[in-house]
Amino acid sequence: MSAAYTDSPRPIFKPRELQMAEGPVWYVEAEWADGTIEEIGAFASESEAWDWIARHSREWFVQRTRDMR
Repeated sequence: MSAAYTDSPRPIFKPRELQMAEGPVWYVEAEWADGTIEEIGAFASESEAWDWIARHSREWFVQRTRDMR
């Protein structure tokens, strides 16, 4: 997602790298408008994290907002 969505309740999704003893692990950071950050998944590469954003973030958002009610 881009900064253009900041007026929306949708979070901004960004891939992030976490250095582990076994090597890097990627996850997706979902930053909500109130500054809350959720870490989603564990991916083998940055491209897998971007793929999740492209293919699954909308579905995740819909389910997550249902769960928040």
